[in-house]
Amino acid sequence: MDFSSFCPHCQCFQEYTLPAFEEKACQSCKNPLFPHASDKFKESFHFNQCPHCGAAHLYRQKDFNRKLGLILLILGIGMSFFTYGISLLLVTVFDWFLYKRVGEVGCCYQCKSQFRNSPEVEKLPQFDLELHDYYQNLS
Repeated sequence: MDFSSFCPHCQCFQEYTLPAFEEKACQSCKNPLFPHASDKFKESFHFNQCPHCGAAHLYRQKDFNRKLGLILLILGIGMSFFTYGISLLLVTVFDWFLYKRVGEVGCCYQCKSQFRNSPEVEKLPQFDLELHDYYQNLS
């Protein structure tokens, strides 16, 4: 499993590949990165809560760079004036191809941690805007 997030203490970006669970500490402030890891997470990376912040809700989404997606869309729109809309069709087909090829990533609503390359990610629910708004209004 791959993990990436910001340390809650020093805001230093952390990125790790974990073949099996092991206690990791922040590279800069040496605080533990998984203080809320449950026993199920330690055994098989099962997400019953976020191991980083302890939030009860996680979600899954496509692991695609949003900036690249916007650049493709803007390029397609900009070129459509010269190609009579054919560029929009090409961008749509390319986007569909990428959508089918890109994997999924598990994310935490509260701390925005990301978890990749784990079979447990596929069991997480899709993004829920109501839960997102709830966690945004907590802080």
